[in-house]
Amino acid sequence: MPWKGRQMRFRFCAVILTAFTGFTGSAFTVEVSIDADRMLLIDGGRTFILGLYENPADDAVLEDIAHAGFNLVRSSDDIAALDRLHRHGLYAWINTGGLMQLGPDAVDREAQLAEMVARCGAHPALAIWEGPDEGLWMCAVNALSSEGTLKEKTKIFNKNASALRDGLLAGYEKIKELDPHHPVWLNHAAGNSVRLLEGFGRAADIVGADIYPVMPYPTHPMDISRIGLGWVGVTTARMQESAPGKPVWMVLQGMSWGYLSGDLFAIKDEPAQWPTREESRFMAYNAIARGARGILYWGTHVLEKDSDCWKGILTVVRELSDNQSLLTAPDSAVAPAVEVRFMEIFPLSLDDNILSLPVLGKTLNGETWWIIANEYFFPVSYTLRGLDALEGVVYTEKDSGKEASVRKGALTFSIPPIGIHILRPVSPKTRIDTK
Repeated sequence: MPWKGRQMRFRFCAVILTAFTGFTGSAFTVEVSIDADRMLLIDGGRTFILGLYENPADDAVLEDIAHAGFNLVRSSDDIAALDRLHRHGLYAWINTGGLMQLGPDAVDREAQLAEMVARCGAHPALAIWEGPDEGLWMCAVNALSSEGTLKEKTKIFNKNASALRDGLLAGYEKIKELDPHHPVWLNHAAGNSVRLLEGFGRAADIVGADIYPVMPYPTHPMDISRIGLGWVGVTTARMQESAPGKPVWMVLQGMSWGYLSGDLFAIKDEPAQWPTREESRFMAYNAIARGARGILYWGTHVLEKDSDCWKGILTVVRELSDNQSLLTAPDSAVAPAVEVRFMEIFPLSLDDNILSLPVLGKTLNGETWWIIANEYFFPVSYTLRGLDALEGVVYTEKDSGKEASVRKGALTFSIPPIGIHILRPVSPKTRIDTK
């Protein structure tokens, strides 16, 4: 569908009295929309979401967050909290939690949900409502924790998952009835099946998943603790498959598993592993290359604000924010065939459901750019074929500065393991000026 085609609009235009809302100012206008190509529109502007779960109490930290380029921060349903984000130029999302699971026995929850929407829905900071986090996954966790045989546990899971799906759909419909102007987002765990997720996708305008692939500690005798970063892209593709035509927002790793208490990983005496700046950058662009329309971070609340991990995330977000025009540009109509070779000899078969080399074209100012992610943990060479319309165009890889031109409809580069390429078309004049 052309990106300028039909738009799924959730228009918001409200005027409300200060005495009723508690806001400063007597009237305002805000608009939140989803464009036909799944990009969010805020006040009519195409916006790639850069979100953060952490909402720090320290105003100086919040200002750093805004300055880095974050544009969406989780908020409580407190008007003062929304006012604070608004003062810092940030939009908010509110998690409705269990209030969104409605049904015949949920009269009190429905009343609480309606009150929350009435109280916060017209606030100029509000952009998104969110349903309960990882709801489907928790159905599996609770079923496995119950007494009984595996067959009995499976029966419990199916019953609870169906009830949750139906309840969230009822809650979604209620929110849209009360406030048709703000999209609803559902975030899931990475381990759910596409088949089950499809039913939950109907209860949201935006879907997503959280995935934190950097393991807590090095593994022995061979260290494989950091080679699974490409599963961010695989999970992005699975979420898109579960909800065709809807935006996918991916929640990325802002912490170390070795720093969190719990039963999933044992806490050891050795230092925990945190994502490096390069790893955070790869995971972000990997999701983007697979079609994500938003990136958010969870777990940064445990980070020291002078830590390398936090500084790395801020640097990555600053780069993404500076590239808003590229990230929000329409996807290119050029769809190349992609050939990948190991050691420039052995061909690799590409499959969206496993590690691959996703390629995303963007049309910016009439020129075609490319965002490419190597999800493999070894270097490869790739060739984009079918670029006849771009014959002769010279491309520069953003980080290395290496150049290659389209010849006979093909463009070839080599890319490092767990690597990102941003290929920029270079005009002859630009090449002369930069030498």
